[in-house]
Amino acid sequence: MDTRDSDSPWGRVYASPFARVWDALHEEIRGRRYWSLVHSDEELGLLTATCRSWRPWEVSHLTVWVRLDENALTRVDMRSWCRSSWALPGGNRRRVRALVSRLDRRLGENTRVEI
Repeated sequence: MDTRDSDSPWGRVYASPFARVWDALHEEIRGRRYWSLVHSDEELGLLTATCRSWRPWEVSHLTVWVRLDENALTRVDMRSWCRSSWALPGGNRRRVRALVSRLDRRLGENTRVEI
């Protein structure tokens, strides 16, 4: 699943400072069981993580892009994919939806801007 797709309702824009959104994403990814933060580059606004499920052979990859848009609002996009053919259907979509929902709660619904 990729929130950068034009038909995806899961991309987010927040009226929160970049640093607050960045820190919230770090905390959410580090706080998730079986998730490991692989790469973090604040200058590029890029986070990469691996996400294991209860099945030890099922490893998904998560990439998160954080940037300021033309209105100086913080834009968050995510892509989740699994290399394994054994992956549960819909797992990537559930992963992205759960992370977006947790980020919405952490930052507060009133900071989210409809796109």
